[in-house]
Amino acid sequence: MSHDHRHHHHEQDATAPLQWALGLTAVFFLVELFGGWWTGSLALLSDAMHMGLDLTALLFSLFAAKVGRRPPDAQRTFGYKRVEVLVAFINGVTLILISGVILREAYGRWFIPRDVKAPQMLLIAVIGFLSNVAAGAVLFRSSRTNINLRGAYLHMLSDALSSIGVIIAGVLIMATGWNQADPLVSALICLGIIVTSYWLVRDSVHILLEGAPTHLELDEIRAALRALPGVESVHDLHLWSVTKGTESMSGHVVVESPEHIAPTMRAGAKILKERFNISHVTLQVETSGHPECEDGVPQG
Repeated sequence: MSHDHRHHHHEQDATAPLQWALGLTAVFFLVELFGGWWTGSLALLSDAMHMGLDLTALLFSLFAAKVGRRPPDAQRTFGYKRVEVLVAFINGVTLILISGVILREAYGRWFIPRDVKAPQMLLIAVIGFLSNVAAGAVLFRSSRTNINLRGAYLHMLSDALSSIGVIIAGVLIMATGWNQADPLVSALICLGIIVTSYWLVRDSVHILLEGAPTHLELDEIRAALRALPGVESVHDLHLWSVTKGTESMSGHVVVESPEHIAPTMRAGAKILKERFNISHVTLQVETSGHPECEDGVPQG
């Protein structure tokens, strides 16, 4: 029986982009909150609430990024990277809940519209949009490999889209006097938020339930190991992500004779790293006469 453990920890400091995004969001949350109250715009208040939720999400994400950098210990042998996934899940769920509250208010305002100070609403929405773009640009690069930052980036992206909706509503009200554009845009904003939040919750739950990474095929990995010289069969393969971009795998490989054990262990770990970019590999290589292989026919 042989084991090969290869740890590849490419730590990415997520705190700097989060801190920049947090500062920008905090300033313009206050601007939009005051602006929504001042202009009487539900769309602007909705965007302010969304931005306030972004502020909370960024705080949680910053906390997760700091905690996630802690090294593994005796209690949590994989470290604390999974905190990022948990926070991403919480972010997605809270976005869906807050969208429900805004949708209910928009429904009431559709039938009883209120006067809105459209020029001031438009100006504040433009400022909010620019702040979202700036914060999103700071987070974009890191969001492709870090699910925690991806959650924060999705917040910024959905808020930028919300600001565009508010801008459109402001233009419509100024041009036509149709105040119902305000609750209509609020409802559309919420529907967009719900869709993006669903994707975030879905991916987070998949990781939390130890699902196989969607970009990797278990059968392809099995075939690659089975093709190694001297390998008879491959069984008990398990593939999961600690967090997005940090994949792990374990499995049993049955070889023809004891002299194949060490070469197979080395070759297997190498191909899993170089071809599939799996960062943590545990291979148990055994001969066909091993007790664990006598209980049943291994899956090839």
